[in-house]
Amino acid sequence: MNQRAKTYRKLHDIPEEWGTAVNVQAMVFGNMGNDCATGVAFTRNPSNGAKDFYGEFLVNAQGEDVVAGIRTPQELTIKARKSHGSDLPSLEEVMPGIFRELENVRHQLENHYRDMQDIEFTIQQGKLYMLQTRTGKRTAHAALQIAVDMANEGLISKSQALMRLKPDLIDQLLHPTL
Repeated sequence: MNQRAKTYRKLHDIPEEWGTAVNVQAMVFGNMGNDCATGVAFTRNPSNGAKDFYGEFLVNAQGEDVVAGIRTPQELTIKARKSHGSDLPSLEEVMPGIFRELENVRHQLENHYRDMQDIEFTIQQGKLYMLQTRTGKRTAHAALQIAVDMANEGLISKSQALMRLKPDLIDQLLHPTL
């Protein structure tokens, strides 16, 4: 019942008597050894919309380590590692079985939500745990590419693809970018 919760409920038209939801879940740890890792990924490239699995991970680390800048994250795929000129092995190379499992999850999430997903995951002692998924943020160029591709793939209709292209997105596409 703090002010932040009250404001949130008001902004989202949630009746006060509903209260606030709470999730209770077991913790998993990506920092218990070399068979553990954590990472973030997008089901498609959020910069250009290409249907490439895009993201980073760290072996023997927790989620905040990926974004803290203390260690250099590794690429998920061999293709991304090569395109970025990295000498660090990809998840596809380090943990190929886990990578295949994550690829399957990637496709399941995109097919279910019918949109590009931003996902967070942890690997604890050789087992994959999905922590979170949400619709991924993307550039205007990527939004257009993803909408067109998903319509062509039959994931969404052409009218759904058009509805995803908001006027401000079109405005951004009409201006030069650096």
